[in-house]
Amino acid sequence: MAYIKQAAGLGLAILIGITSVMPAQASWQRKWTIGYEENTNGPEKKVQGTNGWYFMYSEDINTGGQLDPSRVKECVWTDAGSCRMWYDYDEMWMPEPYAAKGYDCLAAGCWWRMDANGIMDPNVKEGAVSSVIAWEAPEDGTYSVNADYTAGSMSFDWTGKDYDEGDGLTICLCTETETVDKAFCGVMPKMKRKVVENMPEGNLKGEIRLKKGEKIYIMADPGVSGGSDIATVRMEITQEEGASIQMFWRMAMIAGITLFVLVIVLTAVLLVRGKIYTGYEENEEDEIDEIDEEW
Repeated sequence: MAYIKQAAGLGLAILIGITSVMPAQASWQRKWTIGYEENTNGPEKKVQGTNGWYFMYSEDINTGGQLDPSRVKECVWTDAGSCRMWYDYDEMWMPEPYAAKGYDCLAAGCWWRMDANGIMDPNVKEGAVSSVIAWEAPEDGTYSVNADYTAGSMSFDWTGKDYDEGDGLTICLCTETETVDKAFCGVMPKMKRKVVENMPEGNLKGEIRLKKGEKIYIMADPGVSGGSDIATVRMEITQEEGASIQMFWRMAMIAGITLFVLVIVLTAVLLVRGKIYTGYEENEEDEIDEIDEEW
């Protein structure tokens, strides 16, 4: 029994050693999030494509949840354009039309906001565009997408001025070829102040097969009027199938088989050693008995 315990202890030590050197890729290569303030391309990065995330816009609006990827463009990182200072941003991702020289954000009622962590407010009274966040697949595979959202048009009275131009917005989850899921978010009852916490919530989800380089899009379409439109998303993308997943489980299986074989071999060796040692002890006892008898 003691030898079996020793074999089990050695097997556990081997298992710990094997798992410690197995690739840690599953923790970062299988799941991507935005809106959780982790694993995102935050404003401080200033680089499109970090962790697969892109911050974009489309001049198509009021499409009923249909997205034409060929018309989607990347935002630019800039300190010009939107009246971002009211949101306490020095810089943010901005559609190029809003960052153009001489653009008057106050005249256009441009309160656009895209802070690269799930906020996508196409809040522009004149010349609104759709806000788009995209994610690019790193390899061929199946990906499940789960996106919680808070969205709608918020009417409110601020310092005696009405902000009630919005007509609701449509938030949709799309691939380059189809709309996976969508929801229309209407106009909230008028408030005396801006209270984002009271906005309606919902969820978009789907399981999507992608080739390397293909994108998943989530879009906030302001409709005819972009005034007072607000949207925030918390999206998680999990890789269900693909080369990385296969490699991970292949290595896990190899590690398990190796461990099993080593435990069997060690157990056999220890048992053999135990029998040899026991036989040696018995021989010694016989010799001692013979000496006692002679005396």
